[in-house]
Amino acid sequence: MNIIQEIQNLNFSTEQYIVVGSGPMAVRGLKDSHDIDIVVTPELFEKCSQKGWEQMPWTYPGKEGQIYLKKGIVELYLDVNAGEFHPTFQELMSRADIIQDIPFASLEDIIQFKKAYNRPKHDADIEKIEEYLG
Repeated sequence: MNIIQEIQNLNFSTEQYIVVGSGPMAVRGLKDSHDIDIVVTPELFEKCSQKGWEQMPWTYPGKEGQIYLKKGIVELYLDVNAGEFHPTFQELMSRADIIQDIPFASLEDIIQFKKAYNRPKHDADIEKIEEYLG
């Protein structure tokens, strides 16, 4: 998957979204990504919802009754709260890495998310990012 092309195909305004999840690692060749997780503004979320993006119910504790949107390999979220780490959209954007005109969450934020999720599957990603950052 060409993550840059997939995101460009969405034709979103760069002020209204930031790529999170494995995307910031994938764009640097640190990990393969099979989907694209994006945090968006409430306005963009509503616009996509009205354009027929599939509404998916959250299954995570504390998210009951809320939805995220899905279209193909792209998932849109209003936030990516993880444990004690719950930055706002604006905070994520203020620290974003802009790669080919696309805002990606900083690798430091990705480390914080993965540590906050506290799942063994994230340990290798954390190690890879820390090694990459030197």
